[in-house]
Amino acid sequence: MKKIFEWAAGLGSAMMIALVAVPAHAQLMLAHEGHHSGDCAIKSGAFPVSFSAYEKPKGELPPTHAYCDHVPETGELYFTVDLTDPDSREIPIAMRLVMEGHGEGGHEIMSIPAKPYPSGSITFTVNLEELGQYALLLETEKDGKMTPAVRIPVHVGGGGGHDGHGGGIGMTEIALILGVGGVAAFFLLRRRTSAKMS
Repeated sequence: MKKIFEWAAGLGSAMMIALVAVPAHAQLMLAHEGHHSGDCAIKSGAFPVSFSAYEKPKGELPPTHAYCDHVPETGELYFTVDLTDPDSREIPIAMRLVMEGHGEGGHEIMSIPAKPYPSGSITFTVNLEELGQYALLLETEKDGKMTPAVRIPVHVGGGGGHDGHGGGIGMTEIALILGVGGVAAFFLLRRRTSAKMS
C-alpha cells in the first residue's frame, strides 16, 4: 500500500510540475484536446471548421473550460479554430474579429493577415472589453480581394458558467485532479510515517 501511495504522490507531483512548466500555447492545446465536441462545428461556410473559446485563467493555471458560441464574461480569451477540411489548410486565410451592431460590417476589433495554416490549427489571444455579439470572419481571396468564407458567431456576456461542452471533463481537469490527489496522498503518507517514527 505504501508503494502505491508513493507512486501516486510522485505521479501527482510530476503532473503539477509539468503543467506549470509547459508553455501557455501547449497548455491551451492540451485543454483543447480534452474538449472536442460536435457542438462547436461550423459547417455553413465555404469550408468546415471547429471553434472553441477559452477564458484565460488567473495566474499560471492552464485554461480548462471551452465555449462554442457563448462566453459568459468579458476579458482575455484564447480562440482556437481547427480547419477540418485538409484542402482549406493549403489556402491563405485572413481573420477579422468584429463587434456587430456598429454600422455595416461591424466594428473591427483585430485582424490577422492571410497565410496558410498547414497544421490545420489557428490559435490566438484577444481581449474583449464589451458585452455583445461578435463575429470571427475567416476570409479568403476571391476575384483579387479578401471576402468572408466562414462566419463564427460569438456572444459575450450574460453569465452562464461553463456550458460550452456540457461540463465534460477534459485532459486538463484529469491532470489537475491527479496532481492534487497525488500531493494530498504524499502529505498523508508523510504524516503517517512521522507518526510511526515518534
